[in-house]
Amino acid sequence: MSSGLIENLVVQAKSGDAEAFGELYSHYAKDMYRFALYYTGQTYLAEDAVSEAVLNAFQNLGSLKNESAFKSWLFSILFNCCKKQQREKALALRRVELSSAGQLSQEPFEKDGAADVKRLLSRLDEDEKEILLLSFLGGYTGDEIGKMLSMKPASVRSKKARSVKKLRKMIS
Repeated sequence: MSSGLIENLVVQAKSGDAEAFGELYSHYAKDMYRFALYYTGQTYLAEDAVSEAVLNAFQNLGSLKNESAFKSWLFSILFNCCKKQQREKALALRRVELSSAGQLSQEPFEKDGAADVKRLLSRLDEDEKEILLLSFLGGYTGDEIGKMLSMKPASVRSKKARSVKKLRKMIS
């Protein structure tokens, strides 16, 4: 889908056209789910994060100032929803541990090799993981990631390089 068509759909969606928003969602749905799945590590959390992000985006579409920034805006919302899911998951795990009610089982990733990726990502610091996911799965530049994470773009690029180097070391 061309950027001009996306911008037109955003304009239509902002004026209340739910079908146009549906087309935008259809265009980004797979990328959103993949990002959320790698970020959260579990299908149900990823699905919840995507659902929440889409609902938030639809409700707040009027606040989007620049139609050409729709993807970045949408993934920023998704990123925040994923972080929220992770916080809620951590709180739930603490409650379970405290009550000694048993352990929650972790759903495995569905695709070959994804469990290895999840394991490797879990060994990174939170900011390293966020930068790599936003860069490689979200397709964001260092400047865009810097804005999302309130970091200098140069810091994002250097953390990304160190994180990739760290992953390579873990693999070899």
